[in-house]
Amino acid sequence: MKKGLLLILFAFYGAVGFAQTLNQFFDDTTTGSFNNTITIYLDTATTNIWQIGSPQKTIFDTAATLPNVIVTDTINTYPINNESVFSYTEVTPEFSYGISAMQWEQKLDMDYAEDGGIIEFSIDGGLSWQNAFDNPYVYNFYGFDTLNVDTLPSGDIAFTGTDTVWRDIWFCFDYSYLSLQDSLMVRHRFVSDSIDNGKEGWMIDNLRLHPTIRHTIAEKAQETYLRVFPTVTTGVINIEAKKMNEFHIIELLEVFNSSGKLVQQFHNVPTKFFVNLNGQPSGNYFVKVKTNQSAETFQVILQR
Repeated sequence: MKKGLLLILFAFYGAVGFAQTLNQFFDDTTTGSFNNTITIYLDTATTNIWQIGSPQKTIFDTAATLPNVIVTDTINTYPINNESVFSYTEVTPEFSYGISAMQWEQKLDMDYAEDGGIIEFSIDGGLSWQNAFDNPYVYNFYGFDTLNVDTLPSGDIAFTGTDTVWRDIWFCFDYSYLSLQDSLMVRHRFVSDSIDNGKEGWMIDNLRLHPTIRHTIAEKAQETYLRVFPTVTTGVINIEAKKMNEFHIIELLEVFNSSGKLVQQFHNVPTKFFVNLNGQPSGNYFVKVKTNQSAETFQVILQR
């Protein structure tokens, strides 16, 4: 399969609930209308080893949906000192609430904690990129074995090691947050070091997008409008607002120490968010949360 291929994903409307699905199975099985599209970009550089085709390796020997996948070379193990990327852009939706769930299936075969697959996103047209792992702006990121996530020598958190099971990965954003951005770009970046271990890399199939007002995993209904937890923490504080079927955003989030000094501040963040007080001394802190609905202040205790 030639590199530089542009794949267009077409929209269709699901029959259950409010859902819109953009599909790409890498098998010429796109379905639907031309109302919305997502384009996958394969870097045309000769060093880019991402290819679309039928996998013919030892571990990567078949697609999840026959016949094709996108994989770090359909035949060969990956080379040393390599960086390969494919990316795609989601057009900001007309609706401004609900969850955008990107979904794909994957297998891994990489040198553990030395080589890896990094998921990154950009909300500024690719001028800057953020790692998706442990990122407060990501609504949910799950489906993988946590044993296959570690920090690479570069400092990037990445998929790594070997996992021969097809994992169903979900990568989710809050549409209220996305509606305030120009667009969302996502890229899958593979990197390898200078040692050749004869590994097969990263294989992905059935990449698709599910905008929906329904949450992607079962959650217990939140009783109070705002929830801040834990109230006693070693660093991380979670902030969640009750789900609403309308535009819903945290307009201002501020953290003050016991002396009233502002130590952290955020504007227009998702209603599921977290802050980290690492670097701050132990003591009492006050978290002020102002959404487009109301405002509340919560006290938490930081204990080292």
